[in-house]
Amino acid sequence: MKSSKRAMRQSLFTLLCFVCAATLLACGGKATKSDEAAEEIRRTQAQQAAEETGLQEEALMAFQLALAEIEKDPSDVEAAIGHLEKAVQLEPDFAEAHYNLGLLYGQTERRTESVRHVQRARELDPDVFDYTVALAQALAVNEQFADAETLFSEVLARDEQNLTAKNNMAVIALKRDDDERAMEFVREILREDIKNVGALNTLGLIYFKRGNLSLSKYVLEKALRVEEKNSDVLNNLGLVYMKEENVPAAVNAFRRAITANDDYLESRLNLGSILIEYLDYERADEQFTEAIRIAPHHCVANLGKGATSYATGEHGKAENHYKYYVDRCDAKHLSSYERLAKLNESFLDNPSEAIAYYKKLVELNPNTDKQKEYGAMIGFLESQLKSNTQQKPPVAEEGGTPE
Repeated sequence: MKSSKRAMRQSLFTLLCFVCAATLLACGGKATKSDEAAEEIRRTQAQQAAEETGLQEEALMAFQLALAEIEKDPSDVEAAIGHLEKAVQLEPDFAEAHYNLGLLYGQTERRTESVRHVQRARELDPDVFDYTVALAQALAVNEQFADAETLFSEVLARDEQNLTAKNNMAVIALKRDDDERAMEFVREILREDIKNVGALNTLGLIYFKRGNLSLSKYVLEKALRVEEKNSDVLNNLGLVYMKEENVPAAVNAFRRAITANDDYLESRLNLGSILIEYLDYERADEQFTEAIRIAPHHCVANLGKGATSYATGEHGKAENHYKYYVDRCDAKHLSSYERLAKLNESFLDNPSEAIAYYKKLVELNPNTDKQKEYGAMIGFLESQLKSNTQQKPPVAEEGGTPE
């Protein structure tokens, strides 16, 4: 999938090219004027675009503000999503806004919403080829492989030389454990373009899946000679190094991927996980904090942030992230419930909540020894609660004294 920044820039250009041509603004890089001046420029562009397109000025303004949030360094993806949600609320048939909202939802791991909005954009304007490609990619990410293959076949029927579609077909085949079919697509691409980075990256994954780490590494390094700052390739190279147990090289690859793209989620998660394993909780926390910024709803990001917050003494934050994980991601995750019980028992002074979590653990964990351990904690905490209740002096009525 295209990066969100590129997609947003291209979409704005298709909508506002007449403004850019006239004023040389917004399409040529980041503005250097004051915030007030930038706001006035956006307002003027939105007014002109409203006249040309018939869309509401406020919807177009929201679209412009979304672009501004994406162009920040680092990007504020959630703020951009908020502006785009406003744009489609004001103009339900604003195809470009639906399309970009779908891309951003995909970036933040809200896959169902991603499919829904890209699909809506395609329904509104079925002749835009990019919408069909983006919908096929969103379906593939959402593991709706049959639907994705159908759309990619449609793409190839319209453009039989579309190498992006062929590479996506290869990735889908690989996800379905059909690495022979994946290899056929990759070879077909590389016959057309020997330096196609996407195909080389997929080839590296095929060799990785087959356990041929030396060939996987060779192919990924070859891809980096073509495009040295490709975050996908760097991340996959890091995974190869991890498989080889070459942790310093893996860390270097993940850091290079992040340097190339500050919003590259996968490498932040991988690097954070390594740092946790080596008990470097403060630096791990930096990575998971950024991961939450990029994708607040991402399950692994919340689990990792819970772990680093717990380790660094931010117990309230730890509780929030662990609760998010068991509520939204895995309702049977034992270690998260154990952390929640411990947090409420030892740090948050909430024994009633701790008891509830220990009871949940008794229900979920089939290990009889652990059940006895949880039961003992329940009994201890309940006796403490009872004792504390009995020791509390009676509250005097107003104007009186305790009996």
